[in-house]
Amino acid sequence: MPFCPKCRYEYEWGVGTCPDCNERLVETLPDEKNSMSENPPEYKDWIQLARLTSYQSAQIIVEALRDKDIPVVIHSGAGYFGLLGQMGPSSFRPIDGAFSIMVPREFVVDADREAEAILGDEWKNARLVDLG
Repeated sequence: MPFCPKCRYEYEWGVGTCPDCNERLVETLPDEKNSMSENPPEYKDWIQLARLTSYQSAQIIVEALRDKDIPVVIHSGAGYFGLLGQMGPSSFRPIDGAFSIMVPREFVVDADREAEAILGDEWKNARLVDLG
């Protein structure tokens, strides 16, 4: 059976291109470890683009940005003390928890455009970077 090398979905014989990824199908999937570049790009200047209070919204944004090949991580401060990761009034995060969307500086404009298209006002209210 042919496979999409990007999403790794299996298709019936006769299908030549993944309809979701627009990738040409291959007969065998490459090993996931080997599909990574030997020298992946290093991004040193990560920007906290927005701080969302909903983990589900943060996950939606991360998945959408990764689908667009935009590097992104969620910084939640998760650790020993749970999602917040900190205790007490000195925390810069609100007491109900928050999920920071972090992207490299060169992807800020594209990431912001995608996220606003998906979350609308929720994203505008969570945005921490002035792109004006």
